[in-house]
Amino acid sequence: MIPLVDLKAQYQSIKSEIDEAIRQVLERADFVLGEEVRLFEEEIASYCGQRFAIGVASGTDALLLALQAAGVKRGDEVITSPFSFIATSEAICRLGAKPVFCDIDASTFNLDTGKIEEKITSCTKAILPVHLFGLPC
Repeated sequence: MIPLVDLKAQYQSIKSEIDEAIRQVLERADFVLGEEVRLFEEEIASYCGQRFAIGVASGTDALLLALQAAGVKRGDEVITSPFSFIATSEAICRLGAKPVFCDIDASTFNLDTGKIEEKITSCTKAILPVHLFGLPC
């Protein structure tokens, strides 16, 4: 089997930097909303040209916040990909909205953009794409 991602090699390439950052957090017992989180949020906001950014614990949390920011609520429909981790649909359902699955493109495994329009209804609030394998949807 050929691994999709070699996380061990990635870690080894920046091991000393990661180990030092972890050591500092452990020494301060600064586990939640600590200095590293504040710096990360400031750097990401600056990189994106925004005043603020929010670091979250998981991709699921990120999806949930994005949907909330878009105003998705109970009864809304969100068009998304059926070829994704369950967190995509879970975030939609958690807000009481309905995931509407659009078929994927067999060559990229991303949403087939030619089929999205036929899924749009008066209840459609958002389209939640899933970017896969380094290919943006």
